[in-house]
Amino acid sequence: MSQAPKLQPPNSTTMAAPGRKFSFNRLITNMIPNMANDSKNDVDLSPAQADQLLAYQCASKYPRHLSGKVFFIAGITSSDSLSQKVHKALVKHKIILPVPEASSSPGQEATETLTVNTGGVTKNFASQMAMISVHAQRKLVGLLFFWEEECMRWKLLDQEEREVVDALKVNEGNQDLECALEAVRMKMKMLPSRRGEATANVVRGAGHELPSYS
Repeated sequence: MSQAPKLQPPNSTTMAAPGRKFSFNRLITNMIPNMANDSKNDVDLSPAQADQLLAYQCASKYPRHLSGKVFFIAGITSSDSLSQKVHKALVKHKIILPVPEASSSPGQEATETLTVNTGGVTKNFASQMAMISVHAQRKLVGLLFFWEEECMRWKLLDQEEREVVDALKVNEGNQDLECALEAVRMKMKMLPSRRGEATANVVRGAGHELPSYS
């Protein structure tokens, strides 16, 4: 059975020039100039939006693949039908991976560690997402960066889970390891508002640093 194509890491269009720190606001200004006058925090999701997005995705069959309805759930679009159009456009332009077919192997989800390609956000993004307002486009880019960070977080937790499971194979019944495994799996579904650390692209007080890439 064929699998969805793998996405590549962000390319040079999202990288900073040598010796220059990556700036998310500069990216927005270059890709969608009309957004440059919006306030910085308009880029970010609100804590409630981030929680709603993650809770909805975690309840789906393929939680790491953004669903067609998620942009409505997160408040980016005003209707489910418009959310579906945005999703279709993002898949078309290879910015996100499509949700696997219902008949796909359950193991496919685990192999897709990065389902968002923010490197696909180019100067053409505004025209590609012309079905939504400029403000919604700005919020959408913030959502995509947020989800990329969530995918990376899941990847680290996947590795931690595998290590604990392997340890349990040789220490069957170990209570400390079983508690550690339960803790890792709880972290996978923990909402951003309940975490001790800041979450990229989610408003927190006056705002926090957006993702940087070396």
